[in-house]
Amino acid sequence: MNKRIEEALEELDDLLNEVKELGEEMGYSEEESHEGSVFTVKTPFGKFEVDLEDYETKKKLAKDKVNPPKFSLGRQMTRDFIGGEDQMDFRYWNNNLGSLIKLHMDNFYSSDDLVKEFDLEGKMETQATYANIQLGDTGSQRFMQSGYRYYERDGERFATILSKDQDGDQRIVFITTEEGRGLELLDELEDDFYANGPLNGAFFDMSYNFMKRSDMVDELLAWNPAIRQQLKKDVLDFLRLMPILGERGLPNSRGIILSGAPGTGKTMYAKSLAAESETTTILISAEMIQQRHDVKSAFKLARRLSPTLVIIEDIDTAGTVSRKFTDHPILGEYLQAMDGMESNNGVVILATTNHTENIDPAISDRPGRFDRIIEVPLPDKSQRKEIIQNLMRNMPTKVHGGKAIDKIATNSRGLSGAWIREVVQTAMIEAISSDRNEIEIHDLENGLEDVLKRRGMAYKSTPVLNDNGKRHNEVSVI
Repeated sequence: MNKRIEEALEELDDLLNEVKELGEEMGYSEEESHEGSVFTVKTPFGKFEVDLEDYETKKKLAKDKVNPPKFSLGRQMTRDFIGGEDQMDFRYWNNNLGSLIKLHMDNFYSSDDLVKEFDLEGKMETQATYANIQLGDTGSQRFMQSGYRYYERDGERFATILSKDQDGDQRIVFITTEEGRGLELLDELEDDFYANGPLNGAFFDMSYNFMKRSDMVDELLAWNPAIRQQLKKDVLDFLRLMPILGERGLPNSRGIILSGAPGTGKTMYAKSLAAESETTTILISAEMIQQRHDVKSAFKLARRLSPTLVIIEDIDTAGTVSRKFTDHPILGEYLQAMDGMESNNGVVILATTNHTENIDPAISDRPGRFDRIIEVPLPDKSQRKEIIQNLMRNMPTKVHGGKAIDKIATNSRGLSGAWIREVVQTAMIEAISSDRNEIEIHDLENGLEDVLKRRGMAYKSTPVLNDNGKRHNEVSVI
C-alpha cells in the first residue's frame, strides 16, 4: 500500500511537468492568478485551480504513511489516546508552588474521567511517582509528582505529563489536538488554584512553606491592653469591614508598623493576629528576599488571594528599605507594590521594626502605605509577672505565683519578653545541673542574675588585642 501511494505521487508530479512541456511546444503560455493559497492556472487544455496549502498537507500525510515518523512510546500512546497530532503546552513553577498546583489537580479534575495514570521506564509501564507536602494545620498530603494522566471531559480528550527537573522546578505539560488549547487548560487550572486551592485561608511564607496557626502564642504573650485594642481595630475589625468598604468605594487596604526594642513581642503580636483572623496570611522576612521582584511577586499573590494579611518581619532589614545603607533597589519595589498602578484592595500589611528611624520616609510617612505606627514598649511589671507565670506553667516546678514571682518581676525591670524567657530557661538549666527535677525560687534568682550580667555584656566594650598586639575596644555581642 505504501509503495502504491509513493508511485502515485511520482506519477502526479510527472503528469504536471508533461502538461507544462506540451503547452510550451504548442506555443501556449500559462497565466496564473491566486487568492490566498488557491492558484488558478489557465492552460491550453483549460483552466484549473490548485490549493497549494491543501496539496502540501495531503502530500505530507501521504509521505507520513509511506515513511511514518518514529515517536517515543509515551508520545505514540498519547497521540493514540487523543486521536490525532499532539499539540503540547507547558508551564514551570518553583518546587513548593508547583507541588501545591499538582496537589490541586486532584480536586480540580475530580469530576472528569481519569482514563489512565501511569509512568514509563524505557518501554515498560510503571506506576506514577507520588510525593508529600506539608500544609500546616491540615498536615501532610500526597500528590502525583511525575507521570502521565489521560483525561476525558464531555467528549474532549487531553493528557497531562507531570515532572520535576534537575533544578527542583515542577513542570506540567498539557497535550491536546488543538493548538493553544493546552494554554487554556493551564490557565483554567491556575485560576481555580488561586480561587479555591490550599493557599486560601492558609498561613505561609514567601517560599510557600506552611506555618501552623498556634493558640499557644497567646499563652506565652502578655498583651499590652492598649496595643491589643488598637490592633483589634486596625487589623481584625478592618478585615471584617473590607467588603462594606469596597461596596462604598472606600479604600479597603491598610498598613501598620509595630515598632519597638528587640524581644518586645512584635512578631508574637503579629502571629497572634494571624491565628485569630483565620484569613490568608503571607510572612515576609529579610532572608526570604533573594532577588529583585520577590517583593512585587509577594504583593501580587496577596492581591490575588485577598482578603490577605501580609506580615513583614523587620522591614528595616527586609530588603534594606533605607537610603542610608544602599542605593535602595528594593525600596522602589516596596513603593510600587504598596501604591503603584495596581491597588492593594483587600490587603492589610503589618510590619515590624526595631528601628523606625531606618525606614525610609517615603514608606512610613504616607497614608496608603502605612497609616499608623504603633510603639511596642518593654513590658511593665504586671506584664513581666504574667510572662513568667505563663512560662512556669509548662515547667516542672511548684513556684507558680506569690511573692517569689512578684520579686523576680520587680527585679527584671528593663528586660524584654525574650530576655525573661531566657531567665526561666537558665533556671531550668540550673536545676538540671544540680540533679534536681524541679525549678526552685533560687534557680530563678540565679537565672535573673546571669541574664542581667549577660545583657550588660551585650553592650559592653571589650578590650581585645589587634594584629599588632595593641589593645583596642571591640563590641562584644552575646
